[in-house]
Amino acid sequence: MFTRVLVMLALVPAAVVMAEPAQAHTRPTNGFSRQGPWNTKLPRHVPLAANSAAVVENIRLDKVNNYGSWAVNTDEYSTPIFTVGRNTPTQRWTFSDCLNLPELAPVIADSLAAVPTPADLIVSKGTDAQITIYQPATDTYWDFWRAEKDAAGHWSACWGGKIEHYSRNPGIFTNPLGATATGLPMGAFTIRIDELRRGRIDHAVNIATVRTRKDCNSWPATRNDGNTEGADIACEGQRFRLDPAFDVSVLRSPAARTIARAMQEYGLIMTDKAGALVTYAEDPRPYMAANGGVDPYFALMDPDDIVPDGVEKYLILGEIPVERLQALPYDYARPC
Repeated sequence: MFTRVLVMLALVPAAVVMAEPAQAHTRPTNGFSRQGPWNTKLPRHVPLAANSAAVVENIRLDKVNNYGSWAVNTDEYSTPIFTVGRNTPTQRWTFSDCLNLPELAPVIADSLAAVPTPADLIVSKGTDAQITIYQPATDTYWDFWRAEKDAAGHWSACWGGKIEHYSRNPGIFTNPLGATATGLPMGAFTIRIDELRRGRIDHAVNIATVRTRKDCNSWPATRNDGNTEGADIACEGQRFRLDPAFDVSVLRSPAARTIARAMQEYGLIMTDKAGALVTYAEDPRPYMAANGGVDPYFALMDPDDIVPDGVEKYLILGEIPVERLQALPYDYARPC
């Protein structure tokens, strides 16, 4: 996920904190600013990238050539989301320097200095070992990559970051912080269990694919780890949407319909590269620990129990035609 991009400490300006409008509105589920790129609905008629069809075709080929599915990552290569109280014990985490870049230690030092660390904290399965923490009382957010607890109970992370004044932040880490390769917070785009239960997602979701364009990041990304040359390869940070003319009612899974509507209304943002075509939903294990150990995704994704438990996340988005995605122009909606 992270390579040389982490040493680009000053190439991209810090994220702009946007003021909130005076009138009261329901806060978006992800908690970030209503005016940021995640929580702003797309107009029905929006210009598309001139090479939209070619970019989308390459994403379709990534799906065909890599397992043939568009999966929803839940407990593996996604993130658990922990909302913690004011009195949650804090811990000074250690910078693990798994990338052999000791010069980054002072860059992340403040993010590691006092992390609210509940006793039941866990990380995602898989080599990314990601974690998301939000503390409403201080309006502060953290996410970490390759996080680990040692035998003595002390936590460390190879990378990540902290966002203060979270509710006024547009959902962009100051470069080069953040657990994703794009500097985009996992808490901004990750689909919540509660969102699928209520049948509404009020923010853009993410998409990650196998090939992303080398040395190319589109706003709101602040950096990239692209791996493939070519003008028709998607840039990390590039925004997409599902064709609003696509009839989501034909999708059999209610969760798929909910996700597809969000893709039409708010869009998808390319947040990383991956081993297959994937979208992230929150790790269910904290929910399971509080609810009798039952994985809620079984019923949410497949309420009629048509497929074996555990297979749902690989099939849920299969009925959404990838070719009906639309690529928006590079740096779409970037503030002047």
